Amino acid sequence: MEPAGIQQENAQLRQAWEQYSAEHLDTYLVSGVEDPRINIQSILTRAFLADALFPERFTALIHEELRYGTVLLWLLAQFKAGADREELREAICFTGAPHLPAFVTEAARWLATDACPLPHYIELALDPPPLDAPDQPLPERALDVFGAVWRKELAGLTAPRLSVFEAACGSANDYRTIHDHGLAPFLDYTGLDISGKNIANALTRFPTVAFRAGSILDSGLPDASFDFVFAHDLLEHLSGPGLATALAELVRLARREVWLHLFNTKPDGGHEIIPKEHYHWNRLALATLRDAGRALGCTVDPIEIAPLLQHKFGLQDYYNPHAATVVLKKTG
Repeated sequence: MEPAGIQQENAQLRQAWEQYSAEHLDTYLVSGVEDPRINIQSILTRAFLADALFPERFTALIHEELRYGTVLLWLLAQFKAGADREELREAICFTGAPHLPAFVTEAARWLATDACPLPHYIELALDPPPLDAPDQPLPERALDVFGAVWRKELAGLTAPRLSVFEAACGSANDYRTIHDHGLAPFLDYTGLDISGKNIANALTRFPTVAFRAGSILDSGLPDASFDFVFAHDLLEHLSGPGLATALAELVRLARREVWLHLFNTKPDGGHEIIPKEHYHWNRLALATLRDAGRALGCTVDPIEIAPLLQHKFGLQDYYNPHAATVVLKKTG
C-alpha cells in the first residue's frame, strides 16, 4: 500500500473514532455480549496466552471458562427477551424443564455438586441487577467469577515472560481482563490504537503499560518484535489494500503466532469490501485469509465460533453466526 494511501486511510480511521467522547470510548465494546469477561473470542485470547505460558496445564479450566461464557451469553439473551429471573431460576436449578438447553441444565447440576470448585455462577447471574445499575442484566459478581478463579490458579506460578502485541486495543478493552485474570505479570504487553482518546483512557487505567497511539498500517516497529500478536474486530474495518497491508504487518511483527478475532466472516469466496462513511464494514472470506496467511509464511487454522460452541456444548443459536478466530503460526 502506497504511503499516500496509508496516510489517507489512517486519517479517515482516526476521524471515525475521534468523533466520539473519551467517556463513550471507555465503555464501548466492553458490555453485554462484548464484555471481555464472557465474550468467547476474548476468552480465547486469554486461553491462548495461558496455554502458551503453561502448555496443557489449564485445558480443563479453559473448557470450563468457555462453558461459563456460553451459559452467561445464553442467560443474557433470555433477559433481553424479557424472561423472568425467578421463573428461570426455578426451571434451571430445580425442575430442569425439558425446554432448556442441555448445556445449561448440565452446568447447573455440576455447579450444585460438592465436587465443583466454582461458585454457582448461574445462581449469581440470576440475582436481580443492583438498583444503581438497572440496565446491567448480569450482576458483577457473576461476571467476575473467572477473574478470581484465574488469579488464584496463577498465583505463585513462574514462567518465562511473553512479549505480546495487540493492534486496535481500544481503551484497554481486552487488556482489562488480561490484567484482572492475573495474566499481566507474565507478559510484556504493548497495545496500539489509532485513537489518541482510546490510548489516553488506557493509560489512565494502566499508566505503566506500553500503550501507544499509532496505526497497524505503518507501526514502525521492528520485524519479529513480539512472540504473539492479536487483534479483535480490526480487519473488517479496513479497505482492501489496507486489509492486505495490516495482515502483512501483523505477521511481520510476530515471532510465533497471530490471532485474528473477526466478527463478520464467511467460509469461501472473496472478501466483500464494503465502504462506510470513514471506514469499512467488510465480510471476510476465511478461505481467502487462509491463502493470504500461507503466502506470508504461516500455517492457518480458522476457528468458526458458532460451530465450536455447538460441538463443545450443543449451543444452537450463538448470537453471531459469522464470528471466527484465525490462528496464524509462523513457519519460518
